[in-house]
Amino acid sequence: MPTDDELFDQVGRRLQQRPAWRYEPSTTPGVQPSWCLVHQGEILLGVTVIDGVHSVTVPEDDTVIDFADSDGLMAWIEAHEEQFLRPSSG
Repeated sequence: MPTDDELFDQVGRRLQQRPAWRYEPSTTPGVQPSWCLVHQGEILLGVTVIDGVHSVTVPEDDTVIDFADSDGLMAWIEAHEEQFLRPSSG
């Protein structure tokens, strides 16, 4: 069974190929690094892997969505990423 670090690296290899995604190391002890969708300096989504669970965090409303594997995570990103990159109206 892969470790969290190995799973996080697998996700990273997939996300780093996508525009606007970057690795964000953690400078806070006990807080995991994440892969982040960033637009105009603002983190729109954060991805971590903890205890084998792949999680997407939406900082805007503190929502966390968990996935059992990277395929589920990437399918969600494919379906939702664009809505976070579009300017909001209003």
